[in-house]
Amino acid sequence: MKVIYGNEKNPSRVLEIYKRLLELKQEDKSVVEFYEELKGLIDELEMHQPVVTDAATLREYRQNLTVSKFLCGMSLHSDPRYMMRYWEEIVFSR
Repeated sequence: MKVIYGNEKNPSRVLEIYKRLLELKQEDKSVVEFYEELKGLIDELEMHQPVVTDAATLREYRQNLTVSKFLCGMSLHSDPRYMMRYWEEIVFSR
């Protein structure tokens, strides 16, 4: 995966993973299929945001989740160009 996304701290991929997690529903999938999709997303997220004990890093992860939920809830979320523009303005202006 590192080869595919280039770098483990890829904010656009983290945003996409959060978006998919926040929107994920079982729908017509079996419980096993639903769990496997959820687990795959969590595993990929952990590659980008590994488990840590550092408070500053944990705070950054929580901020990323907050910003992701905010952006996914916006009516413009269907257009990735707007999503990334707002992501960069909010996250990188801190």
